[in-house]
Amino acid sequence: MVLKIISILLLCIFVSSCGYYPVSYYSKQALGESIYVRANISLSDPENSIIAKDALLQAIAIRLHSNLSNKDDADTSVVMDMNDIYMYSIADDEDGFPRFYRMQVRINFSYIDKKGNSINYNNIGIYDFSVEGQATVTDEKRFEAINQASLQAIDKFIAQIAYSWR
Repeated sequence: MVLKIISILLLCIFVSSCGYYPVSYYSKQALGESIYVRANISLSDPENSIIAKDALLQAIAIRLHSNLSNKDDADTSVVMDMNDIYMYSIADDEDGFPRFYRMQVRINFSYIDKKGNSINYNNIGIYDFSVEGQATVTDEKRFEAINQASLQAIDKFIAQIAYSWR
């Protein structure tokens, strides 16, 4: 009987002491309910800047469950600059043709909260992909690779915000 009571007490202590919160919880606490997003579009590469902005908007809506807002009503402001995009071959087939590529995207994030505190993060996202059965990289594959690499850089940004807030 005593062993049963002790076991139940230990189980209750274990369950109640678990204080795990996902990264999105801390990020949402830091960013707030409404977020203003501005992406500085690169004049030399506007398509890729738009892809990265769409990835950021998607991450805010899906990963953080936050609302997008205009600048005056927002709790925080996020400014995104796409700095560099590199695509290079990482593996060739037996005939010497490139079959695997790596897309590397560098994005700078500036985060400004209601109090005026500003933090800058420079993140790199990497995405590896193959072009099996094709001689070249299609635009569709390239855009998908940029999107996935941008999402990785954005996920790093979200984790950094959560860490700095905590």
